[in-house]
Amino acid sequence: MPLPQQVIDRLSNETRGTQNSSSGLLLFSIGILVFVVLVYFGITIGYEPYLNTQISNIQQEVVNAGKSISADQQSSILDFYSEISNLQTLLRGHTVFSPFLSWLENNTEVNVYYSSVVFSSGNQVALTVDAKTQADLDKQLSIFESSSEISNITVSGVSPLQSGTSSWQQANVIIFTNSSMFSGNNT
Repeated sequence: MPLPQQVIDRLSNETRGTQNSSSGLLLFSIGILVFVVLVYFGITIGYEPYLNTQISNIQQEVVNAGKSISADQQSSILDFYSEISNLQTLLRGHTVFSPFLSWLENNTEVNVYYSSVVFSSGNQVALTVDAKTQADLDKQLSIFESSSEISNITVSGVSPLQSGTSSWQQANVIIFTNSSMFSGNNT
């Protein structure tokens, strides 16, 4: 079935859409270019001077704060910073007692803390153990006794921390089976 004459005439008179699409793409590209140029000039003319003003204001505040601190205070702040920095360096490099402290952490009862740790020569440590109850001290002692790293424990005294309180204190001298616990070579 052939097409009617009206449809054929209309199809032959229509222009192709590809001729207008290139001009639309050009206008879109020009619009994007104008937008980018406006944003660039907005930043360089408006926002950059604002930021530079803010930077100079903050720099001036820093200078004023520096002038308000006396030379003695500056010296004491520098000394304090130096002490903190040196302490951090020592703690980062100090690994001799790390195995012992890790062992102690893993072999401590929940309600127990240590008020004194004294390292003696070789493989001997004196610990002052504080606990909430005397039962907690007994549990801690049994933990120490069951440890394979300990060869001997001497308990030199058990006493309440203060009269009328339920806190207890116990002095222990622990002798370890070998001194590798303190040399950083503990396996």
